[in-house]
Amino acid sequence: MDELRRARLGRPALAIGFLLLFGAYYAVSERLPDLSNLGAVLFVGFALSALAFVPVGLALPLRRERLLIPVWFAFVAAAVALYLVGVDLYASLPKLAAAAIAGFLFLRLFERLSWVVLLALLIPGVDTLSVWRGPTHYVVTQKPQVFDVSSIAFPVPGERTVTLRWTAPGQVGGGWRVYRRTGGGREILLSPGTFCRPADRCGRRISFSDGAEPAGKTLGYRIVALPRSRVDRAATAVFPPVGDGQARVQRGAGAGAPSDLSTSSAPTSAGLGLPDVLFFALFLGAAARFGLRRRATWAALVASLGLTTVLAVYANPFNTSGLPALPGISLAFLLVNADLIWRRLRGGEELDLDSPVRSAPQPER
Repeated sequence: MDELRRARLGRPALAIGFLLLFGAYYAVSERLPDLSNLGAVLFVGFALSALAFVPVGLALPLRRERLLIPVWFAFVAAAVALYLVGVDLYASLPKLAAAAIAGFLFLRLFERLSWVVLLALLIPGVDTLSVWRGPTHYVVTQKPQVFDVSSIAFPVPGERTVTLRWTAPGQVGGGWRVYRRTGGGREILLSPGTFCRPADRCGRRISFSDGAEPAGKTLGYRIVALPRSRVDRAATAVFPPVGDGQARVQRGAGAGAPSDLSTSSAPTSAGLGLPDVLFFALFLGAAARFGLRRRATWAALVASLGLTTVLAVYANPFNTSGLPALPGISLAFLLVNADLIWRRLRGGEELDLDSPVRSAPQPER
């Protein structure tokens, strides 16, 4: 009994420890060396995915606990509190835990292995359609702030996204041009052509983001109102390397220059939707519940996230800078357990290891 109690306490503590380790990576990601594009894709897709989902694997035996619902509420409350105090990035940690617990709770509705298999067969088509032309496509392309709230952040090492916000004083019919200088290099035009032209397309308060920039270099930005006149109607902002102080902002000179310029900098991050985390936990829990391969399922699910990341960056078939992760998660679950699933369904032995009374064999690992 003491060993069982220690195991019950040890696994949650270890899961929380890995979750905090993921949070520690958040704190230092901008200060890490900047990787090549391929190196960053592989690191985020495979290494970070593994680190993020180790706590889910450790928490797997807790899927039957009655306290999961109040624990779920606690993690949701923690995520909301972190948003309210303005540390949105760290809210990803309780969101990850809450989504995984929701997957374990959702699994309780599936009494048979065949129900889980049917779900895994239906998901790829539904999720692909949603990303291609459905609600997910609309959210990602038109409401990115909604996706930020409903996703887990995976920061890219050594990179940051700079956001500039300013107010358009009166009518600036010609729009804006945004320039960037990296270190002591040449100034380059960032926005293709003219940004926010016509001006009424963006309103009075304008936002511009510049992503995937090295965190270890000084970045200078210049926002110019068009059409240009003899007086350069511009405002500037200079970002030092991460950890070397605050950005310096200078108001523009001349009538019509951008005013109220504000700046922010955050780690450049890839996002994984909360439903992806939920179904990751559900399929991993199903592997344990119905006597399938738990460890191999976890590894296959993580590998599917890595491959999806690679395809999203180098293929991008939907022009959304992303791909649906659920098809890969579903197919990974089916493929790594195909022989066992076929044997269970064909023989009518849809064993449920979570049932209080069972005479079924122990699950294969």
